[in-house]
Amino acid sequence: MVTGFSSRGPNALVPELQKPDIIATGQNIVAAWSGWDVPLEKKKHNYRFESGTSMACPHVAGVAALIKKKHPSWTPAMIRSALMTTAATLDNTDRDIVDDGVTDNSGARIATPFAAGAGHVRPQLALDPGLVYDAGPRDYVDFLCSLNYSKEELRRFAPGMSSCPRVLPGVPAGLNYPSFVVIFDNDTNVRTLTRTVTLVSGKAETYNVTYVAPKLVKVTVTPTTLEFKKPSERKSYTVEFRSLAEGNNTTTSDFGYISWENKEHLVRSPVAFQWKT
Repeated sequence: MVTGFSSRGPNALVPELQKPDIIATGQNIVAAWSGWDVPLEKKKHNYRFESGTSMACPHVAGVAALIKKKHPSWTPAMIRSALMTTAATLDNTDRDIVDDGVTDNSGARIATPFAAGAGHVRPQLALDPGLVYDAGPRDYVDFLCSLNYSKEELRRFAPGMSSCPRVLPGVPAGLNYPSFVVIFDNDTNVRTLTRTVTLVSGKAETYNVTYVAPKLVKVTVTPTTLEFKKPSERKSYTVEFRSLAEGNNTTTSDFGYISWENKEHLVRSPVAFQWKT
């Protein structure tokens, strides 16, 4: 269950970037503490229950450290991808993760990606994700340029940059991220995004795509099969999202996912759809 005080999406600063990324255990965690705020002679124990991001964050950081130990050459983006694309959307009883932050009369509802991100971290699967979405410095420079960062602001991240070298179509939504945000507005009912995945398993593999989308969206993935012949090989695919909503439709957001699968791996990316008028 996503606890009631957990931060929620959508992303207020960059709506095209899905947040949160992932969730982890963070409530009523037995934690060691130094007792710095209590005189030694009055301290009765060395452990207590803690809740919040101060508990969830070290869980995720610890898993990331384990992945880095096994895969020393992986970039932070590859590690993030492994965490997200292998995350669980079901709890340990195989039921949907629910959202404790819902306060309406219907009780707890299924947690959407705006509450749970890609899902709950699963360390064992994250060590062997099959495919990853990588992103390097150039990708982030393009991303910052798409947000209209000034020359001075860009130099804080890329000292050698005097201006934006290029602005790619679809950015910032086109950043090679392990999730998608598709925003429809009065100007367009079609969004096309491209992603690139890298094979990180130790052998050749073939993946087929599956997806789930709301009835108001038609999804076309090209190609529908990715065949990798060797480790570290990269393949790109394009997704066209077409809104079928009428002008008087009251839907403001909905969700789905895109998944690349074979018998050994499932690489799942959440998709958030938003309609703005």
